[in-house]
Amino acid sequence: MLNCLKGRLRICSFILTAALVPAGATISHAQKSASTTRQGAGPEFSLNGRVGLASLISLSDGHLKKMADSLASLAATDAARSGDWERLKGALADVGKTNVPALIWFALPDGSFWSVEEGKSRESLATRPYFSKLLAGQRVMCDLVVSKTTGKSVAIIAVPILRADKTVAGALGSSVYLDKLSAVLKEEMDLDANVIFYSFNGAPLLALVWDPSLIFVEPKKLGEGVAKAFTEMLSREQGVVTYAFRDKSRTVLYRKSPLTGWWYAFGLVQDE
Repeated sequence: MLNCLKGRLRICSFILTAALVPAGATISHAQKSASTTRQGAGPEFSLNGRVGLASLISLSDGHLKKMADSLASLAATDAARSGDWERLKGALADVGKTNVPALIWFALPDGSFWSVEEGKSRESLATRPYFSKLLAGQRVMCDLVVSKTTGKSVAIIAVPILRADKTVAGALGSSVYLDKLSAVLKEEMDLDANVIFYSFNGAPLLALVWDPSLIFVEPKKLGEGVAKAFTEMLSREQGVVTYAFRDKSRTVLYRKSPLTGWWYAFGLVQDE
């Protein structure tokens, strides 16, 4: 995907041309022609908006799925089923080292929990809505909360630990830092300043964003035009919208991810 181009090619512009863009809505932007090069840089080129959106979803979902799979593999071990933190913490630390930045934790069915970073917590997860899903034997994928431990905006990825009789022995989880994952995506895609991306859930609440100051912002409170655009996006699985924000027009392609349940948007801030 796009991260394999990093270090050789910089994505400086793109063309929103896709079957899902209605006639007359196609826009293009090019700061420099594909034949020009920056001093000391590789060639620049235009990027199809549909490709950019697909790459954003693939990169983001790839990181999040890798975290979920790492936790699920560990949850299937005797060390996890033992409920012994001393046996578990080393393996959990390894999960943290091989995945995107997150608080990595283990919880017992009563809601008490330990994290690799902080050890035993004085808080409890018992009142978290997602915790009841874990106790029911269900995986949690990208519930948005403010971390009890760090106070940061995070996406919860967690899996139940099941005994041989299918009863729940506890849970392994990660509180993925949205600001840090946003920064990872921004670096991997190496986008120009006027290319934007974001994701949001059904609330809606912004999750991963090109501008970290917008993480956990409720977009429908950002003005009538923005609210209308998000209402439209939430009503469909994919499409394109244009709206004004911060006194500039923005056109984004969007699509809902079946993995996270988030909508992802990738687009362009148009110069006046």
